[in-house]
Amino acid sequence: MVAAGGRFAAKGIDVIVRCHDPGRRMELERAVFSLAGQDYRPMRILLVTQRFYTAQSAMLQAALAPILSWAGEVELTQLNYTDPAPADARAALANLGFAAASGRYLALLDYDDVLYPEAYRLLTGQLAAGGAAIAFARTKVMRHDVYPNFLHARGQEMPFPGECLKDLFRANFCPLHSYVIDRTRVPAGILYFEPMLTLAEDYEMLIRLCATVPADFTLLDTDVGLYSYKTDASNSYDRYGALPPEALARRNAAEAFLAGRRAVTVLAPEVQLGLGIADPVPGMTVQDLLNLV
Repeated sequence: MVAAGGRFAAKGIDVIVRCHDPGRRMELERAVFSLAGQDYRPMRILLVTQRFYTAQSAMLQAALAPILSWAGEVELTQLNYTDPAPADARAALANLGFAAASGRYLALLDYDDVLYPEAYRLLTGQLAAGGAAIAFARTKVMRHDVYPNFLHARGQEMPFPGECLKDLFRANFCPLHSYVIDRTRVPAGILYFEPMLTLAEDYEMLIRLCATVPADFTLLDTDVGLYSYKTDASNSYDRYGALPPEALARRNAAEAFLAGRRAVTVLAPEVQLGLGIADPVPGMTVQDLLNLV
């Protein structure tokens, strides 16, 4: 795989792809295929794996090479997280990718989700036209039953409910592959996932980011990909359903952390203006906004 070149700094997009299990290679190949089919260039895929052995990495790169061979101006760099802790390193994987990003635009895609070919062209175009730091579109939900050697797709469903920034501050309705970030418009120290979270780690970042810089929801009625919801709860959880004790404890810990984040995160004056607050209130937090009638 070829290392990234300097041309990415001006207009290229870096895409962080997380994969924690070498046994999910079929799904990862599908995700990378959807990236190779994007009509935006240049692109660098930052494939971040969790404690893969050398042989596993070699097999993975050999499997992906035929896909990348026809893509043109798409490069792949594998970053392998090797630290023994934490056991669930999903936040650490993303942070490894954030640290390696060098292009103007930044996106994320988990190994089991896919994007439509026009996704990055539309989202980067909206960022260029609108001047925001992050632009959102919509990803429908594909519900999958999980079997040992294959997934059974039940069909597409409407995406998570939500229409605007205030809705996003209430609850996350934007999967991590539904948006693109313009790194030139984001202050330092914002783009990271909270290491202690093993649930909603992407949403916690969105709260901080969207409280600091303007967000663009113009494309929210435009479908740009599919979010894979697995019915065995291996990659998602039902916010309203019954959970086993361990999963319930993780959910409660995440929700408590998010509540604290909303309580202390201050809305920038520019963000308040975008929310319709004509006279920005110094020190107004995300939770203060949600408390307004």
